[in-house]
Amino acid sequence: MSVFTDYKKEIMEAAHNERIGLALSRAIKSYRANTSNALKKFPHTIKMAEEVRQIKDKAVGRMEELARQASEAIEGNKGKAYIAKTAEEALDIIGGLVGSGKLIVKGKSMTGEEIELREHLEEHGNEVYETDLGEFIIQKLGSRPMHILSPAIHVPKEDVARLFSRITGEELPPDDIGRLVATARKLLREKYFQADIGMSGANVVAADTGTLFLIENEGNIRLSTGVPPVHIALVGMEKLVPTLGDAYKTAEVTWRYSNYTVPSYISLISGPSKTG
Repeated sequence: MSVFTDYKKEIMEAAHNERIGLALSRAIKSYRANTSNALKKFPHTIKMAEEVRQIKDKAVGRMEELARQASEAIEGNKGKAYIAKTAEEALDIIGGLVGSGKLIVKGKSMTGEEIELREHLEEHGNEVYETDLGEFIIQKLGSRPMHILSPAIHVPKEDVARLFSRITGEELPPDDIGRLVATARKLLREKYFQADIGMSGANVVAADTGTLFLIENEGNIRLSTGVPPVHIALVGMEKLVPTLGDAYKTAEVTWRYSNYTVPSYISLISGPSKTG
């Protein structure tokens, strides 16, 4: 059976799955309303999006140059930078840094998902916890993310309640969203402080300063990058822009079109802590 046939089969199955349809309809309605409200409140975002398009278009033609510049900036900030040309190279580099027998807390990374980073680390004897709520749900269900912004967009709250009830041994009602979120928080909280390594992606990277921008609402990325003694960021080269100013514009447009009027957390990381 070809990849295309498998893909078509999965699409048809999902299209006829009433539970997936229910979850998607709920999420899309909320997303459209929130994004519309955000753009009404900050109308300059629409013009800024055109600026960001131009920034990104120019950056694509300078990708290797920007990668070298970012690497030099990161090294100058006392960090370590590695450039991988293939998924296999990236897995080898990260695998060499991590080794085996480690406890790892991981923020959402679509590049990590694409190269199956978590699976690779687990195969080498590491314990890996996805800390984004959607990714955590997907991990525990043994499923795959459906959407870049909302990995568990296809999972209805009823399924989440059943999953968490099974994990905790408590009967959790699907309509008590606050309790479901609190349950996930409780399950993950101690892992941050036990972890040997924290991992993340990045929403955008400023090549001139080597600064990573991380946008979130949950606080899990800040804990994953700040609490463990080691932070490893896996970032696709398409996230590179020339300057810190370009990166800020890109970040603002990203969060505004990602359903946030303003995100709860914006972390800028340029290197390791100056105080150790």
